[in-house]
Amino acid sequence: MTKNKWVWSGIILLISIAFYFLLRIPNLNIIPVFVDEAIYVRWSQVMRSESSLRFLPMSDGKQPLFMWATIPFFKFIDDPLLAARTLSVFTGLGSLVGSAFLAFLLFGNPVIAALTAMIYSLLPFTVFFDRMALADSMLAMFGVWTLGLSVLFVKTLRLDHAMFLGFVLGGGLLTKSPAIIFYSWLLVAVVVFFRAKDGLWKSLGSLLIGLFFAVIISQAIYSVLRLGPNFQMLGARNQDYLYTWKEVLGHPLSPFVGNIKSTINWLWLLLTPSSFVLFFLGWINKKDRRQFIFLSIAALLPLVSQATIAKVYTSRYILFATYPIIPILALGLFWLIRRKGVLLKISSVVLLLVPFVISILYVTKPENAPLSHDMRNGYLEEWTAGTGQKEVSDYLVDLAKKGQKVVVFTEGFFGTLPDGIQIYTQTYPNITVVGSTYFVTTIPEGLVNTSPDNQRFFILNKSRNHLGQADLSKLELIKEYPKAVRTDGTREALQFYRYISNN
Repeated sequence: MTKNKWVWSGIILLISIAFYFLLRIPNLNIIPVFVDEAIYVRWSQVMRSESSLRFLPMSDGKQPLFMWATIPFFKFIDDPLLAARTLSVFTGLGSLVGSAFLAFLLFGNPVIAALTAMIYSLLPFTVFFDRMALADSMLAMFGVWTLGLSVLFVKTLRLDHAMFLGFVLGGGLLTKSPAIIFYSWLLVAVVVFFRAKDGLWKSLGSLLIGLFFAVIISQAIYSVLRLGPNFQMLGARNQDYLYTWKEVLGHPLSPFVGNIKSTINWLWLLLTPSSFVLFFLGWINKKDRRQFIFLSIAALLPLVSQATIAKVYTSRYILFATYPIIPILALGLFWLIRRKGVLLKISSVVLLLVPFVISILYVTKPENAPLSHDMRNGYLEEWTAGTGQKEVSDYLVDLAKKGQKVVVFTEGFFGTLPDGIQIYTQTYPNITVVGSTYFVTTIPEGLVNTSPDNQRFFILNKSRNHLGQADLSKLELIKEYPKAVRTDGTREALQFYRYISNN
Protein backbone atom coordinates (compact mmCIF):
# COMPACT_ATOMS: atom_id res chain seq x y z
CA MET A 1 0.00 0.00 0.00
CA THR A 2 2.87 2.38 0.77
CA LYS A 3 4.37 2.00 -2.70
CA ASN A 4 1.05 2.41 -4.51
CA LYS A 5 -0.70 4.75 -2.11
CA TRP A 6 -2.21 6.96 -4.80
CA VAL A 7 -3.68 3.95 -6.61
CA TRP A 8 -5.05 2.53 -3.37
CA SER A 9 -6.42 5.88 -2.29
CA GLY A 10 -8.21 6.28 -5.63
CA ILE A 11 -9.78 2.82 -5.34
CA ILE A 12 -10.87 3.41 -1.74
CA LEU A 13 -12.29 6.83 -2.61
CA LEU A 14 -14.36 5.42 -5.47
CA ILE A 15 -15.69 2.66 -3.21
CA SER A 16 -16.45 5.27 -0.55
CA ILE A 17 -18.50 7.36 -2.96
CA ALA A 18 -20.36 4.26 -4.11
CA PHE A 19 -21.19 3.38 -0.49
CA TYR A 20 -22.14 6.99 0.14
CA PHE A 21 -24.88 6.99 -2.49
CA LEU A 22 -25.91 3.42 -1.68
CA LEU A 23 -26.69 4.53 1.87
CA ARG A 24 -28.23 7.93 1.02
CA ILE A 25 -30.39 7.65 -2.09
CA PRO A 26 -32.54 4.50 -1.64
CA ASN A 27 -35.77 4.89 0.36
CA LEU A 28 -35.01 8.55 0.94
CA ASN A 29 -38.57 9.13 2.18
CA ILE A 30 -38.75 6.06 4.42
CA ILE A 31 -38.62 8.30 7.52
CA PRO A 32 -41.90 10.27 7.75
CA VAL A 33 -41.67 14.03 7.55
CA PHE A 34 -40.30 15.45 10.79
CA VAL A 35 -41.77 18.56 12.38
CA ASP A 36 -38.82 20.84 11.55
CA GLU A 37 -38.61 19.43 8.04
CA ALA A 38 -42.25 20.32 7.41
CA ILE A 39 -41.60 23.87 8.61
CA TYR A 40 -38.44 24.32 6.52
CA VAL A 41 -39.99 22.91 3.35
CA ARG A 42 -43.09 25.06 3.80
CA TRP A 43 -40.96 28.15 4.30
CA SER A 44 -39.03 27.31 1.14
CA GLN A 45 -42.27 27.02 -0.84
CA VAL A 46 -43.57 30.34 0.44
CA MET A 47 -40.24 32.06 -0.22
CA ARG A 48 -40.20 30.67 -3.74
CA SER A 49 -43.70 31.98 -4.43
CA GLU A 50 -43.24 35.39 -2.84
CA SER A 51 -39.86 37.08 -3.25
CA SER A 52 -40.64 39.66 -0.56
CA LEU A 53 -40.63 36.84 2.00
CA ARG A 54 -37.12 35.53 1.30
CA PHE A 55 -36.18 36.17 4.94
CA LEU A 56 -39.28 34.44 6.35
CA PRO A 57 -37.36 31.96 8.58
CA MET A 58 -35.97 34.88 10.57
CA SER A 59 -39.46 35.48 11.96
CA ASP A 60 -38.80 32.35 14.04
CA GLY A 61 -35.15 33.15 14.67
CA LYS A 62 -33.76 30.80 12.01
CA GLN A 63 -31.14 31.57 9.37
CA PRO A 64 -32.47 31.07 5.83
CA LEU A 65 -29.59 29.57 3.81
CA PHE A 66 -30.89 25.99 3.91
CA MET A 67 -34.31 27.15 2.73
CA TRP A 68 -32.79 29.32 -0.01
CA ALA A 69 -30.75 26.35 -1.23
CA THR A 70 -33.84 24.10 -1.22
CA ILE A 71 -35.77 26.28 -3.68
CA PRO A 72 -33.88 25.24 -6.86
CA PHE A 73 -34.51 21.56 -6.12
CA PHE A 74 -38.27 22.13 -6.43
CA LYS A 75 -37.73 22.71 -10.15
CA PHE A 76 -36.40 19.18 -10.70
CA ILE A 77 -38.12 17.07 -8.02
CA ASP A 78 -41.90 17.08 -7.65
CA ASP A 79 -42.04 15.70 -4.11
CA PRO A 80 -41.13 18.71 -1.92
CA LEU A 81 -39.80 16.63 0.99
CA LEU A 82 -37.70 14.52 -1.36
CA ALA A 83 -36.36 17.71 -2.95
CA ALA A 84 -35.24 19.11 0.39
CA ARG A 85 -33.73 15.82 1.51
CA THR A 86 -31.82 15.60 -1.76
CA LEU A 87 -30.18 18.90 -0.85
CA SER A 88 -28.90 17.26 2.35
CA VAL A 89 -27.52 14.37 0.29
CA PHE A 90 -25.43 16.90 -1.65
CA THR A 91 -24.27 18.77 1.46
CA GLY A 92 -23.30 15.41 2.94
CA LEU A 93 -21.22 14.71 -0.14
CA GLY A 94 -19.55 18.07 0.44
CA SER A 95 -18.77 16.93 3.98
CA LEU A 96 -17.27 13.68 2.70
CA VAL A 97 -14.93 15.58 0.41
CA GLY A 98 -14.17 18.14 3.12
CA SER A 99 -13.34 15.42 5.65
CA ALA A 100 -10.94 13.78 3.20
CA PHE A 101 -9.41 17.18 2.43
CA LEU A 102 -8.89 17.85 6.14
CA ALA A 103 -7.30 14.43 6.67
CA PHE A 104 -4.91 14.92 3.76
CA LEU A 105 -3.83 18.34 5.03
CA LEU A 106 -3.14 16.95 8.49
CA PHE A 107 -1.53 13.60 7.69
CA GLY A 108 -0.22 14.13 4.15
CA ASN A 109 -1.31 10.61 3.22
CA PRO A 110 -3.91 10.09 0.49
CA VAL A 111 -4.79 6.64 1.85
CA ILE A 112 -5.77 8.09 5.23
CA ALA A 113 -7.77 10.74 3.38
CA ALA A 114 -9.58 8.05 1.39
CA LEU A 115 -10.22 6.00 4.53
CA THR A 116 -11.71 9.13 6.10
CA ALA A 117 -14.15 9.30 3.20
CA MET A 118 -14.91 5.60 3.63
CA ILE A 119 -15.69 5.94 7.33
CA TYR A 120 -17.78 9.04 6.70
CA SER A 121 -19.87 7.19 4.14
CA LEU A 122 -20.61 4.32 6.56
CA LEU A 123 -21.25 6.01 9.92
CA PRO A 124 -24.91 5.83 11.03
CA PHE A 125 -24.72 9.40 12.38
CA THR A 126 -23.84 10.87 8.99
CA VAL A 127 -26.10 8.48 7.09
CA PHE A 128 -29.17 9.49 9.07
CA PHE A 129 -28.78 13.26 8.85
CA ASP A 130 -27.52 13.32 5.27
CA ARG A 131 -31.00 11.95 4.47
CA MET A 132 -33.05 14.52 6.42
CA ALA A 133 -34.27 17.94 5.28
CA LEU A 134 -32.61 19.67 8.22
CA ALA A 135 -29.99 22.39 8.30
CA ASP A 136 -27.61 20.31 10.43
CA SER A 137 -26.01 18.47 7.51
CA MET A 138 -25.31 21.79 5.80
CA LEU A 139 -23.90 23.28 9.02
CA ALA A 140 -21.62 20.28 9.43
CA MET A 141 -20.39 20.67 5.86
CA PHE A 142 -19.39 24.28 6.48
CA GLY A 143 -17.82 23.19 9.76
CA VAL A 144 -15.51 20.56 8.34
CA TRP A 145 -14.46 22.89 5.52
CA THR A 146 -13.77 25.59 8.10
CA LEU A 147 -11.41 23.18 9.85
CA GLY A 148 -9.67 22.24 6.64
CA LEU A 149 -9.26 25.78 5.36
CA SER A 150 -8.15 26.98 8.80
CA VAL A 151 -5.32 24.45 8.74
CA LEU A 152 -4.48 25.34 5.14
CA PHE A 153 -4.37 29.07 5.84
CA VAL A 154 -2.31 28.78 9.02
CA LYS A 155 0.21 26.56 7.24
CA THR A 156 0.50 28.71 4.11
CA LEU A 157 -0.46 32.19 5.43
CA ARG A 158 -1.83 32.96 1.96
CA LEU A 159 -4.44 35.69 1.71
CA ASP A 160 -6.55 33.82 -0.86
CA HIS A 161 -6.82 30.89 1.54
CA ALA A 162 -7.95 33.27 4.27
CA MET A 163 -10.59 34.69 1.94
CA PHE A 164 -11.91 31.22 1.08
CA LEU A 165 -12.05 30.56 4.81
CA GLY A 166 -14.08 33.73 5.31
CA PHE A 167 -16.64 32.64 2.71
CA VAL A 168 -17.04 29.23 4.36
CA LEU A 169 -17.40 30.79 7.81
CA GLY A 170 -20.01 33.14 6.41
CA GLY A 171 -21.91 30.23 4.90
CA GLY A 172 -22.01 28.57 8.29
CA LEU A 173 -23.33 31.72 9.94
CA LEU A 174 -26.11 31.91 7.34
CA THR A 175 -27.07 28.32 8.17
CA LYS A 176 -27.31 28.02 11.97
CA SER A 177 -26.19 30.00 15.01
CA PRO A 178 -23.80 27.29 16.38
CA ALA A 179 -21.47 28.22 13.49
CA ILE A 180 -20.09 30.89 15.84
CA ILE A 181 -18.06 28.03 17.36
CA PHE A 182 -16.16 27.73 14.07
CA TYR A 183 -14.16 30.85 15.02
CA SER A 184 -12.74 28.93 17.98
CA TRP A 185 -11.62 26.20 15.58
CA LEU A 186 -9.64 28.80 13.65
CA LEU A 187 -7.94 29.95 16.85
CA VAL A 188 -7.06 26.37 17.80
CA ALA A 189 -5.51 25.87 14.35
CA VAL A 190 -3.40 28.99 14.91
CA VAL A 191 -2.16 27.77 18.29
CA VAL A 192 -1.33 24.27 17.06
CA PHE A 193 0.03 24.89 13.55
CA PHE A 194 1.38 28.44 13.31
CA ARG A 195 5.08 28.51 12.59
CA ALA A 196 7.18 31.52 11.60
CA LYS A 197 8.62 30.60 8.18
CA ASP A 198 9.86 33.94 6.80
CA GLY A 199 10.75 35.62 10.06
CA LEU A 200 8.53 36.03 13.09
CA TRP A 201 7.21 39.53 12.38
CA LYS A 202 6.55 38.95 8.72
CA SER A 203 4.76 35.67 9.41
CA LEU A 204 2.83 37.21 12.29
CA GLY A 205 1.78 40.09 10.06
CA SER A 206 0.57 37.72 7.35
CA LEU A 207 -1.35 35.75 9.98
CA LEU A 208 -3.09 38.82 11.41
CA ILE A 209 -3.98 40.19 7.97
CA GLY A 210 -5.42 36.83 6.95
CA LEU A 211 -7.41 36.53 10.16
CA PHE A 212 -8.73 40.05 9.65
CA PHE A 213 -9.96 39.25 6.14
CA ALA A 214 -11.49 35.94 7.20
CA VAL A 215 -13.46 37.60 9.99
CA ILE A 216 -14.49 40.62 7.92
CA ILE A 217 -15.67 38.51 4.97
CA SER A 218 -17.61 36.12 7.20
CA GLN A 219 -19.28 38.96 9.08
CA ALA A 220 -20.08 40.79 5.85
CA ILE A 221 -21.84 37.67 4.58
CA TYR A 222 -23.70 37.34 7.88
CA SER A 223 -24.75 40.97 7.60
CA VAL A 224 -26.83 40.05 4.56
CA LEU A 225 -29.43 38.98 7.11
CA ARG A 226 -29.79 42.60 8.21
CA LEU A 227 -31.51 43.25 4.89
CA GLY A 228 -34.54 41.33 6.13
CA PRO A 229 -36.92 42.10 8.98
CA ASN A 230 -36.70 40.35 12.36
CA PHE A 231 -32.90 40.26 12.45
CA GLN A 232 -33.13 40.72 16.21
CA MET A 233 -35.05 37.45 16.46
CA LEU A 234 -31.87 35.47 15.75
CA GLY A 235 -30.43 36.40 19.12
CA ALA A 236 -33.76 36.39 20.92
CA ARG A 237 -34.65 32.84 19.88
CA ASN A 238 -31.21 31.59 20.88
CA GLN A 239 -32.15 32.36 24.46
CA ASP A 240 -34.95 29.80 24.22
CA TYR A 241 -32.34 27.10 23.65
CA LEU A 242 -29.39 28.28 25.74
CA TYR A 243 -28.67 29.25 29.34
CA THR A 244 -26.75 32.48 29.91
CA TRP A 245 -23.31 32.16 31.45
CA LYS A 246 -24.67 33.79 34.60
CA GLU A 247 -27.27 31.02 34.85
CA VAL A 248 -24.62 28.37 34.17
CA LEU A 249 -22.43 29.66 36.99
CA GLY A 250 -25.46 29.47 39.27
CA HIS A 251 -25.88 25.75 38.56
CA PRO A 252 -22.62 24.55 36.94
CA LEU A 253 -23.48 20.84 37.03
CA SER A 254 -26.97 21.26 35.63
CA PRO A 255 -27.60 20.57 32.80
CA PHE A 256 -23.95 19.67 32.15
CA VAL A 257 -23.92 16.23 33.77
CA GLY A 258 -27.13 15.09 32.12
CA ASN A 259 -26.11 16.47 28.73
CA ILE A 260 -22.70 14.82 28.87
CA LYS A 261 -24.35 11.47 29.62
CA SER A 262 -26.60 11.99 26.59
CA THR A 263 -23.59 12.91 24.47
CA ILE A 264 -21.74 9.71 25.37
CA ASN A 265 -24.85 7.66 24.62
CA TRP A 266 -25.25 9.33 21.20
CA LEU A 267 -21.59 8.77 20.33
CA TRP A 268 -21.84 5.10 21.31
CA LEU A 269 -25.00 4.48 19.28
CA LEU A 270 -24.48 6.77 16.27
CA LEU A 271 -20.73 6.46 15.78
CA THR A 272 -20.95 2.81 16.94
CA PRO A 273 -18.49 0.97 19.25
CA SER A 274 -16.15 0.55 16.26
CA SER A 275 -15.34 4.25 16.44
CA PHE A 276 -14.20 3.97 20.06
CA VAL A 277 -11.78 1.20 19.06
CA LEU A 278 -10.45 3.15 16.08
CA PHE A 279 -10.14 6.31 18.17
CA PHE A 280 -7.91 4.45 20.64
CA LEU A 281 -5.80 3.08 17.77
CA GLY A 282 -5.42 6.61 16.44
CA TRP A 283 -4.14 7.71 19.85
CA ILE A 284 -1.37 5.10 20.01
CA ASN A 285 0.05 6.38 16.71
CA LYS A 286 2.62 8.71 18.28
CA LYS A 287 3.86 10.00 14.93
CA ASP A 288 0.69 12.05 14.42
CA ARG A 289 0.04 13.02 18.04
CA ARG A 290 -0.14 16.76 17.31
CA GLN A 291 -2.83 16.25 14.66
CA PHE A 292 -4.68 13.94 17.02
CA ILE A 293 -4.69 16.56 19.76
CA PHE A 294 -5.88 19.26 17.33
CA LEU A 295 -8.83 17.19 16.11
CA SER A 296 -9.71 16.09 19.64
CA ILE A 297 -9.80 19.67 20.88
CA ALA A 298 -11.86 20.70 17.85
CA ALA A 299 -14.43 18.04 18.76
CA LEU A 300 -14.40 18.67 22.51
CA LEU A 301 -14.90 22.44 22.31
CA PRO A 302 -18.44 22.32 20.86
CA LEU A 303 -19.37 19.11 22.67
CA VAL A 304 -18.48 20.51 26.11
CA SER A 305 -19.73 24.04 25.47
CA GLN A 306 -23.10 22.86 24.19
CA ALA A 307 -23.48 20.41 27.07
CA THR A 308 -22.78 23.28 29.45
CA ILE A 309 -25.30 25.83 28.17
CA ALA A 310 -27.95 23.91 26.21
CA LYS A 311 -31.52 23.96 27.50
CA VAL A 312 -32.72 21.90 24.53
CA TYR A 313 -30.27 19.17 23.60
CA THR A 314 -30.75 16.60 20.87
CA SER A 315 -28.37 14.40 18.92
CA ARG A 316 -28.47 16.45 15.72
CA TYR A 317 -27.10 19.47 17.56
CA ILE A 318 -23.75 17.72 18.01
CA LEU A 319 -23.49 16.33 14.47
CA PHE A 320 -20.98 18.96 13.28
CA ALA A 321 -18.90 18.46 16.43
CA THR A 322 -18.26 14.79 15.58
CA TYR A 323 -16.74 15.46 12.16
CA PRO A 324 -13.26 16.27 13.52
CA ILE A 325 -13.25 12.78 15.02
CA ILE A 326 -13.58 11.04 11.66
CA PRO A 327 -9.98 11.62 10.44
CA ILE A 328 -8.80 10.21 13.79
CA LEU A 329 -10.81 7.06 13.12
CA ALA A 330 -9.21 6.82 9.67
CA LEU A 331 -5.78 7.20 11.25
CA GLY A 332 -6.56 4.32 13.59
CA LEU A 333 -7.87 2.18 10.75
CA PHE A 334 -4.76 2.90 8.67
CA TRP A 335 -2.56 1.87 11.59
CA LEU A 336 -4.52 -1.38 11.92
CA ILE A 337 -4.49 -2.43 8.27
CA ARG A 338 -0.74 -1.92 8.09
CA ARG A 339 -0.16 -4.45 10.87
CA LYS A 340 0.85 -7.95 9.92
CA GLY A 341 -1.44 -10.86 10.67
CA VAL A 342 -4.64 -12.22 9.17
CA LEU A 343 -6.67 -11.64 12.32
CA LEU A 344 -5.77 -7.95 12.35
CA LYS A 345 -6.78 -7.64 8.71
CA ILE A 346 -10.09 -9.34 9.44
CA SER A 347 -10.68 -7.13 12.48
CA SER A 348 -10.38 -4.00 10.32
CA VAL A 349 -13.12 -5.33 8.06
CA VAL A 350 -15.32 -6.18 11.05
CA LEU A 351 -14.87 -2.67 12.46
CA LEU A 352 -16.24 -1.26 9.20
CA LEU A 353 -19.02 -3.83 8.95
CA VAL A 354 -20.58 -2.77 12.26
CA PRO A 355 -21.51 0.78 11.18
CA PHE A 356 -22.35 -0.45 7.67
CA VAL A 357 -24.91 -2.98 8.90
CA ILE A 358 -26.51 -0.46 11.26
CA SER A 359 -26.67 2.10 8.45
CA ILE A 360 -28.38 -0.46 6.22
CA LEU A 361 -31.08 -0.73 8.88
CA TYR A 362 -31.45 3.06 8.86
CA VAL A 363 -32.13 2.89 5.13
CA THR A 364 -34.40 -0.15 5.09
CA LYS A 365 -36.03 -0.61 8.53
CA PRO A 366 -35.33 2.46 10.70
CA GLU A 367 -37.82 1.35 13.35
CA ASN A 368 -35.60 -1.70 13.98
CA ALA A 369 -32.33 0.25 14.04
CA PRO A 370 -30.49 1.12 17.29
CA LEU A 371 -31.55 4.78 17.44
CA SER A 372 -31.03 7.06 20.42
CA HIS A 373 -34.13 7.83 22.48
CA ASP A 374 -34.49 11.39 21.17
CA MET A 375 -34.24 10.21 17.56
CA ARG A 376 -36.66 7.32 17.86
CA ASN A 377 -39.06 9.42 19.89
CA GLY A 378 -38.93 12.46 17.63
CA TYR A 379 -38.62 10.98 14.15
CA LEU A 380 -40.74 7.84 14.48
CA GLU A 381 -43.01 7.71 17.53
CA GLU A 382 -44.53 11.00 18.66
CA TRP A 383 -46.57 13.86 17.19
CA THR A 384 -43.36 15.27 15.69
CA ALA A 385 -43.28 12.31 13.27
CA GLY A 386 -45.50 12.89 10.23
CA THR A 387 -46.54 9.30 9.65
CA GLY A 388 -49.52 9.13 7.27
CA GLN A 389 -49.40 12.76 6.20
CA LYS A 390 -48.25 11.98 2.66
CA GLU A 391 -51.04 9.42 2.27
CA VAL A 392 -53.65 11.87 3.61
CA SER A 393 -52.35 14.54 1.25
CA ASP A 394 -52.60 12.18 -1.72
CA TYR A 395 -56.23 11.47 -0.77
CA LEU A 396 -57.01 15.19 -0.67
CA VAL A 397 -55.20 15.87 -3.92
CA ASP A 398 -57.21 13.13 -5.67
CA LEU A 399 -60.41 14.90 -4.61
CA ALA A 400 -59.06 18.24 -5.78
CA LYS A 401 -58.14 16.80 -9.18
CA LYS A 402 -61.78 15.75 -9.56
CA GLY A 403 -62.83 19.38 -9.14
CA GLN A 404 -64.07 19.15 -5.56
CA LYS A 405 -63.46 21.92 -3.05
CA VAL A 406 -61.71 20.66 0.05
CA VAL A 407 -61.37 22.29 3.47
CA VAL A 408 -59.05 20.67 5.99
CA PHE A 409 -58.57 21.63 9.61
CA THR A 410 -55.64 20.27 11.60
CA GLU A 411 -54.53 20.37 15.20
CA GLY A 412 -51.61 22.72 15.58
CA PHE A 413 -50.88 26.05 13.90
CA PHE A 414 -47.22 25.45 13.14
CA GLY A 415 -45.14 22.34 12.55
CA THR A 416 -45.90 18.84 11.34
CA LEU A 417 -49.54 19.89 11.24
CA PRO A 418 -50.60 21.84 9.25
CA ASP A 419 -47.26 22.33 7.41
CA GLY A 420 -46.87 18.62 6.69
CA ILE A 421 -50.13 18.72 4.71
CA GLN A 422 -49.59 22.11 3.11
CA ILE A 423 -46.26 21.15 1.56
CA TYR A 424 -48.09 18.57 -0.61
CA THR A 425 -51.28 20.52 -1.33
CA GLN A 426 -50.02 24.06 -1.88
CA THR A 427 -50.34 23.87 -5.69
CA TYR A 428 -54.07 23.09 -5.51
CA PRO A 429 -56.12 26.27 -4.95
CA ASN A 430 -59.28 24.26 -4.21
CA ILE A 431 -57.64 22.75 -1.11
CA THR A 432 -57.67 24.96 1.98
CA VAL A 433 -55.66 23.84 4.99
CA VAL A 434 -56.24 25.62 8.32
CA GLY A 435 -54.47 25.05 11.63
CA SER A 436 -56.18 25.12 15.02
CA THR A 437 -55.36 24.51 18.68
CA TYR A 438 -53.17 21.49 19.39
CA PHE A 439 -55.20 20.46 22.46
CA VAL A 440 -58.46 19.38 20.83
CA THR A 441 -61.56 19.37 23.06
CA THR A 442 -64.11 20.47 20.44
CA ILE A 443 -64.39 20.39 16.67
CA PRO A 444 -62.93 23.67 15.34
CA GLU A 445 -65.68 26.25 14.86
CA GLY A 446 -64.29 27.18 11.47
CA LEU A 447 -64.76 23.63 10.22
CA VAL A 448 -68.33 23.50 11.52
CA ASN A 449 -69.23 26.80 9.87
CA THR A 450 -67.62 25.99 6.52
CA SER A 451 -70.08 25.60 3.66
CA PRO A 452 -71.36 22.00 3.31
CA ASP A 453 -70.65 22.35 -0.43
CA ASN A 454 -67.02 21.66 0.51
CA GLN A 455 -65.54 18.31 1.42
CA ARG A 456 -64.57 18.89 5.08
CA PHE A 457 -61.86 17.00 6.97
CA PHE A 458 -60.15 17.06 10.34
CA ILE A 459 -56.63 15.71 10.99
CA LEU A 460 -55.08 15.27 14.42
CA ASN A 461 -52.83 13.05 16.48
CA LYS A 462 -54.62 10.52 18.66
CA SER A 463 -52.92 11.67 21.86
CA ARG A 464 -54.35 15.16 21.30
CA ASN A 465 -57.85 13.98 20.56
CA HIS A 466 -59.96 14.88 23.62
CA LEU A 467 -63.25 15.13 21.80
CA GLY A 468 -66.42 14.07 23.56
CA GLN A 469 -68.79 11.46 22.19
CA ALA A 470 -71.15 14.14 20.84
CA ASP A 471 -68.38 15.61 18.67
CA LEU A 472 -67.03 12.22 17.63
CA SER A 473 -70.48 11.29 16.33
CA LYS A 474 -70.15 14.12 13.79
CA LEU A 475 -66.90 12.72 12.44
CA GLU A 476 -66.28 9.71 10.23
CA LEU A 477 -62.88 8.08 10.70
CA ILE A 478 -61.49 7.52 7.22
CA LYS A 479 -58.23 5.98 8.36
CA GLU A 480 -55.83 5.86 11.28
CA TYR A 481 -52.09 5.75 10.62
CA PRO A 482 -50.19 4.18 13.56
CA LYS A 483 -46.65 5.34 14.23
CA ALA A 484 -43.71 3.28 15.49
CA VAL A 485 -44.27 1.29 18.67
CA ARG A 486 -42.99 3.01 21.79
CA THR A 487 -40.79 1.19 24.29
CA ASP A 488 -43.81 0.72 26.57
CA GLY A 489 -45.76 -0.97 23.77
CA THR A 490 -48.16 1.92 23.08
CA ARG A 491 -48.50 3.75 19.76
CA GLU A 492 -49.31 7.26 18.66
CA ALA A 493 -51.42 7.52 15.50
CA LEU A 494 -52.53 10.10 12.98
CA GLN A 495 -56.32 10.22 12.71
CA PHE A 496 -58.00 11.34 9.48
CA TYR A 497 -61.67 12.28 9.86
CA ARG A 498 -64.39 13.51 7.53
CA TYR A 499 -66.87 15.98 9.03
CA ILE A 500 -70.37 14.65 8.29
CA SER A 501 -72.81 16.71 10.36
CA ASN A 502 -73.89 20.28 11.02
CA ASN A 503 -76.16 19.24 13.87
